[in-house]
Amino acid sequence: MKHLNRRIFGATVVSGITASTVEADVNAQYKEKPVGPIVGHVSTSTAKVWYRPTEAGVYELQLREAGLKRTTSIEAEALDDNDLCVIWDAVDLKTGTTYGYEILKDGGIIPSQGAQTLTTAPADNAKTKVSLAFGSCAESTPLELWSQMEEHETDGLVLLGDTPYIDSTDLAFQREKHREFLEIPELARYGRSHPVWGTWDDHDFGRNDSDGNLPGKENSRKAFMEYRALESYGAADTGVYTKFRRGGVEVFLLDTRWFARTEPSPVDPEKPSLLGKRQWHWLLEALKNSTAPFKLIACGMIWDNKRNTESDDWSTYSHEREALFEFIGENDISGVVLIGGDIHCSRWLQYKTEEQVGYAIRQFIVSPIHARVIPTLNIPHPDLIKGAAIPNVWLRLDVDTSGSEPSLHAHWIQMKGRQMWDVKLTEAELTKG
Repeated sequence: MKHLNRRIFGATVVSGITASTVEADVNAQYKEKPVGPIVGHVSTSTAKVWYRPTEAGVYELQLREAGLKRTTSIEAEALDDNDLCVIWDAVDLKTGTTYGYEILKDGGIIPSQGAQTLTTAPADNAKTKVSLAFGSCAESTPLELWSQMEEHETDGLVLLGDTPYIDSTDLAFQREKHREFLEIPELARYGRSHPVWGTWDDHDFGRNDSDGNLPGKENSRKAFMEYRALESYGAADTGVYTKFRRGGVEVFLLDTRWFARTEPSPVDPEKPSLLGKRQWHWLLEALKNSTAPFKLIACGMIWDNKRNTESDDWSTYSHEREALFEFIGENDISGVVLIGGDIHCSRWLQYKTEEQVGYAIRQFIVSPIHARVIPTLNIPHPDLIKGAAIPNVWLRLDVDTSGSEPSLHAHWIQMKGRQMWDVKLTEAELTKG
């Protein structure tokens, strides 16, 4: 079975120089440095695999189910217009099945740097256990923390933004920083056999505390689409929001940058929007239709007030946060947990939303992966359960639907595998009484 998938991105002009001219220089610099492969979005029957070779041309992905000789072959083309990035789309795969894969050029196998496998998601209603890693704020330098995600046997990774720091909308620079990030040895090893999803925050969007009025944001989106193999990237050439389901958990990855302050809020036309009308309605519809016991709404920024001079938090757009809570309560949507990053502190909050929602909504903040902390942002809050400015932290979320009642177990884990805190919730605790 052979599928032809060619991803072609339009030409872009940066400061009067065509992107292809800039890319020619950049490609020469990186001529001997292929990047990847990295497994991207994986569902019950599909999978994406990303790779950046050293030269343009048609590349082949061969998938083989463990123990079988028959292979599925898929072609995709590396083009200068997309910075040579290749994304293969595999379809008609078996649910909950592991496949080995190889990359070929002109019939020859490109040597791998280690095991290359992908595993499709279990059936949505399967009695199973799923573990996901979450993290934000990372440098493009080697770090054993990435290896811990594999050692803890997580099934996939969700990048919450500032992954990496870029602070520019120049297309060539965006691409260079994304390449450097995916070259981190420990992250590259993890990504060869585990799906990696992500959204952006301000620094990978383009600038600290930036909103949707940032000039050049189209370049940031183009580079993001080239270097992240997601199922979708917003809609109608806007935003990068997406979602995925794995067993008992569905993750809604929001874009809190592209639309911010670019249009009136869909819930209050007198105030600016954070999510924008299109993303807002997408989120509400997706939440309403979700059958997952647990629904994680994740983004880069935090869901309350940073209490500093910046305005990039959900408190600044509290009209949309409160409208979201009202919608969850009015539609009896169970299992909602909020996830944030950004602030170089990790925190666990339990909001008093019982009357509004029907249960207490929790927020899990995880930051930073790197070592720079900001203790002044670990501020008092009436709903704060735990908070600390500790470097090198990631979050493991385990969702178990194998027993009599689905459960979610969150663990904040430090470098060297030391656990900070953990909290276990049942589906009943996140359901209107």
